Amino acid sequence: MRIRIAEEQDITEIESLYSQLFSTMAALQPDFISPAFADRAFIRKNIEETETDILIAEENGNTEGFLLIQEKKTPPYDCFIPHRYAYIMDICVDECSRGKGIGTMLLQQARVWAKDRNLEYIELGVLAGNEGASRLYEKMGFSDVQKTMRCRL
Repeated sequence: MRIRIAEEQDITEIESLYSQLFSTMAALQPDFISPAFADRAFIRKNIEETETDILIAEENGNTEGFLLIQEKKTPPYDCFIPHRYAYIMDICVDECSRGKGIGTMLLQQARVWAKDRNLEYIELGVLAGNEGASRLYEKMGFSDVQKTMRCRL
């Protein structure tokens, strides 16, 4: 397994994985998320930007997963202590390749990416009910720091 930075020629494979990710998210929160196709322009923009990368997990020329990571700063409000950090926007492992440690390898490489940029920590969000992802993140050292709540009207 090799983890590398995505390039333009990876867009089609990333699109396919995004479809799987959106379907999974829709199953977890069907009242708020629906299956969708990825936006090629969004993927291309994240490949081209200097503060964002898409990490690709590849084996024998096949894309097995990806992780979209961004360099961020805390908001410029007096109450926030300034920090530079990495934010994992999306992570997806192909349904046929789950359970092989690919998510762990992508998260390990995300740590390297963040350390290479002298960032202080990594942050991510996970949908309530996504127990598999939550277990992986906790195993990798992530812990709860915020909770989003919703009230239906």
